[in-house]
Amino acid sequence: MDNLQTGQNKFSLLSFLNECFFFVLKAAGVFLLKILYHAEVERREKIPIKGPLIVAANHFSYMDPTVLQSMFPRRISFMMTEVYYEGRGKWLFKLLRCICVKEEGSNIAALKGGMEVLKKNGVLGIFPEGGVSREGRLQEGNPGIGFLAIKSGVPVIPAFISGTYEALPKGAKIPKISKIKVIFGKPMTFKDANEKATKKGIIEVTRQIMEQIEELSFSVRQLN
Repeated sequence: MDNLQTGQNKFSLLSFLNECFFFVLKAAGVFLLKILYHAEVERREKIPIKGPLIVAANHFSYMDPTVLQSMFPRRISFMMTEVYYEGRGKWLFKLLRCICVKEEGSNIAALKGGMEVLKKNGVLGIFPEGGVSREGRLQEGNPGIGFLAIKSGVPVIPAFISGTYEALPKGAKIPKISKIKVIFGKPMTFKDANEKATKKGIIEVTRQIMEQIEELSFSVRQLN
């Protein structure tokens, strides 16, 4: 019994330290983005403050996860490709509770990991395009987001990040100063959708999510 209590106390301490580490990183991210990039956020009030969520955004730059997390009011567990997850920063990505997605083969483990985050009322972050766009244009969505949206039934928050492509496009090593803005859309729910987790249903839900992200990109241009 004492060993069990000790184990629980150790877990609680590690969890607390992890949250502190995350808070420091986020505070630093917000500060730098505000000072250097005059980062702004629109429609953040649309984000539910409790309950499980999926946030889906475009992916034009390696800065996108940092920007999205900094502008988001809750902690996000990101799904990320193994080519980056398995690199030198693996220890950091584990601390940040990222979920590794394989580039080839089955991703059942990644999908299960995503569902676990949602079952614990967490926020799952997905860049449906998969990799970073070289042209700074929205690419076709990966059906994994459609599967998770249907299977979990939780709200999906579409988001569009502008300015990161200009600041740090794929292949660039030195970031440039650019105005960065994040705009969030209304929660999308597929819990009562007629689509089942079939190939056709998954593709259709993925298309709807990508369509909303694209519409947000038009809204950003209007706001600018």
